[in-house]
Amino acid sequence: MSLPHIQLMSRHNCCLCDDAKAVLAAASEQGCCTWETVNVDHDKALMVRFGLDVPVLLAQGNIIFKHRVTTEQLSVFLADWAEASGKKEMLI
Repeated sequence: MSLPHIQLMSRHNCCLCDDAKAVLAAASEQGCCTWETVNVDHDKALMVRFGLDVPVLLAQGNIIFKHRVTTEQLSVFLADWAEASGKKEMLI
């Protein structure tokens, strides 16, 4: 079973994106997920899709959070993911 991989759709100079990065970094450091930042400014298709509507967090291509994400919200998502995957000890 692999960890959930989360993509953070982001832009430069986005304070909410910085907040989301901190939440994801903490979860990743605890071994709960992997993640990457995708700058939508560097891809025309992503810019059209997301525009200024960032941050957006995706897991398996599905939107899981928009604009704000807290540690608690991400914990619930990761706990649900772990339960669905049969790895109940994966909690932050």
